[in-house]
Amino acid sequence: MKGLSKEVKSAIIIGIVIVLLLVLGIIYGQKEKTEVAETPTTTVTEITEETTVAPETTTVTVAAETTTSAQVTVPEGAALTKIADGNWELQKDGAKVGTFTGIAENNFGKWYVENGSVNFGFSGKVVFNGVTYDVENGKVTG
Repeated sequence: MKGLSKEVKSAIIIGIVIVLLLVLGIIYGQKEKTEVAETPTTTVTEITEETTVAPETTTVTVAAETTTSAQVTVPEGAALTKIADGNWELQKDGAKVGTFTGIAENNFGKWYVENGSVNFGFSGKVVFNGVTYDVENGKVTG
């Protein structure tokens, strides 16, 4: 280091010290990592619950039997009519016959009407005017 100025010699010595500190830091860090790796570890297992969603279903009311108590007739001039929301009603002069409950007929068959509307959710037996009808989803089947 002959011929070098004091400042250059000092810079070299400081550089060597820094390099030694870095090397010692790396060696010490490796030792710490080794010690940590040798300590017992705890394993955490995540348990998830699987949920199955059923497809959309339609609820159907199953009744043992519905009976009318008196002789009931479909009002003259009334007809089963499909309304704007897609449901079917017994209508006369453009108005729902909400007092009618029983069996009514159109070109598509016989239907169980409850309070003036076809009850597509009803399945069971209906006794109407002394006759027993088998009904599935509002339609008379037998």
